[in-house]
Amino acid sequence: MAIILTVAGSDSVGGAGVEADIKAISSMGAHAAVALTAVTAQNTSRLREIFPLPPEQVTAQITAVAEDACISAVKTGMLHSARTVRAVASLLTELKVPLVIDPVLFAGVGASLHKEGLAESLAKDLFPLATVVTPNREEAETLSGMKITDDRSLEEVGNILLGLGPQAILLKGGHLDGNMARDLFITDEGVMELVSPRLDRKVHGAGCTLSSFIAAGLGLGLEPKEAVQEAKRRIYDSIAMALPVGKGLLAINPMATLYKEAMRGRMIEEVRSAVETIEQRLPPELVPEVGMNLAYALPYPQGYREICGVQGRLVRVGGHIRRAGEVRFEGSRHIARVVMAAAAADPEVRCVMNLRYSEETLATLESFGLDIGSFDRAEEPESVSSMEWGTAKAIERCGHVPDVIFDRGGAGKEPMIRVLGRDPEEVLGKIARFMR
Repeated sequence: MAIILTVAGSDSVGGAGVEADIKAISSMGAHAAVALTAVTAQNTSRLREIFPLPPEQVTAQITAVAEDACISAVKTGMLHSARTVRAVASLLTELKVPLVIDPVLFAGVGASLHKEGLAESLAKDLFPLATVVTPNREEAETLSGMKITDDRSLEEVGNILLGLGPQAILLKGGHLDGNMARDLFITDEGVMELVSPRLDRKVHGAGCTLSSFIAAGLGLGLEPKEAVQEAKRRIYDSIAMALPVGKGLLAINPMATLYKEAMRGRMIEEVRSAVETIEQRLPPELVPEVGMNLAYALPYPQGYREICGVQGRLVRVGGHIRRAGEVRFEGSRHIARVVMAAAAADPEVRCVMNLRYSEETLATLESFGLDIGSFDRAEEPESVSSMEWGTAKAIERCGHVPDVIFDRGGAGKEPMIRVLGRDPEEVLGKIARFMR
């Protein structure tokens, strides 16, 4: 078993610090050991007080763990003082395991978490030992002495920090403006960009959680680049599914990816059951020429691997509907794009099914009292995904995600009706009157 040691402070509200670290490390199947540096009295709105532990008590904890367990990787978070940094650095030099440094200087609520001289000591004593350092914008500016104003200065600052001795810098661009969160992974070999959609929320504990995911990945044998990519995937889930613990910032949810993975089996069964109902009861006349599919996404899907559908689609065979392949994740691409666009606008809408277009079918759906939206393929820009663009356009016109989105086709494009809902049961419920 991989044992990851976190050297960090405690967060009394449980959203950051060692509380977040333990959850993040455990969610990846590793064991978390702890060397506590300070106790904080804080919540999701403010930091009340800090009660630092003496450096010798911090090092005593590290020594106790190291003499008994085989440590696979170490992560440092809030160290608070230069004295603690120097004491910890002397021990970590001897461990010779991957080290991830989250250079914590400020709490998510904006309060300072360090004494004067901490930034300088981090750069001098710990950075040369580090495998990966994970500063956010404010921390990177403090450590480098340079302001970050755009993408170019972001990279410049990253290279300044790399020059302080670590093997890699993961410079987090989440605090910059824009629709996308852009992080830079910088090594002597060059710069790798990691981009994800920006989530419209502020959370408590994201930095702690991300660095813990990276440390766990390294401890489990991943290369730094791989560990960072996996951490990026998991931190998106953790922020997307953040928890309303208090009255202030949302608390990060380090277990989010684990929860999503646990949903897969049940979702496959839900789609399989819905497909059996479609095969038995839906008129085959409703199957489009390109085939029918029903796609159901995990919460906040990050691509096709998180969307369940029918491999090869549902097709018309004589007077019946039959599935051409197995129900599985990555089973749909065409309808999966509609799901991703709909879920981006409303995370509750995670299921879509397509029907053959006809004016009669459209009028019948409208008579059911369903909310209808549409898009015109003639307006489609070049070099875009028709399904993602069209779905987003229809949602923009409606001002919300409608029950049904249709288009009347275009050159070489079959017209189509798509029924949207929270899950397969709701989608089938919206077309129940078509059932035999």
